[in-house]
Amino acid sequence: ALQNGESIWNVDLVPIVRPPGQNNVGMIAWIWTMKVPEKTEGRQVVVIANDASHSAGSFGPKEDAVFKAATELGLKRKLPIIYLSVNSGARFGLAEEVRNKFKVAWINESDPAKGFQYLYLD
Repeated sequence: ALQNGESIWNVDLVPIVRPPGQNNVGMIAWIWTMKVPEKTEGRQVVVIANDASHSAGSFGPKEDAVFKAATELGLKRKLPIIYLSVNSGARFGLAEEVRNKFKVAWINESDPAKGFQYLYLD
């Protein structure tokens, strides 16, 4: 959600251990240490992924906030960022500031059941 053009979802990234399927947001982030022949002591990377066990991993304001916070952490620490995409798209119904930008060119405005020609952004 936005307020005066700024995100109101302030997300602090903190380590949490939860059983599978218990997340309250469809985005997860980790810092992994990857060991490769060229760097046997390991190289830290930020890994961000959708959690398909929560709302099919779809994007909403909370997921955007977690993605942004994890990305900013990686940039601040100068770590590579890996994004693993497993999602079902965006939840427009939950993001009023996004949903209101989408307009529909209905085939028949008085009968939306007849479908639409296309969607566009206002």
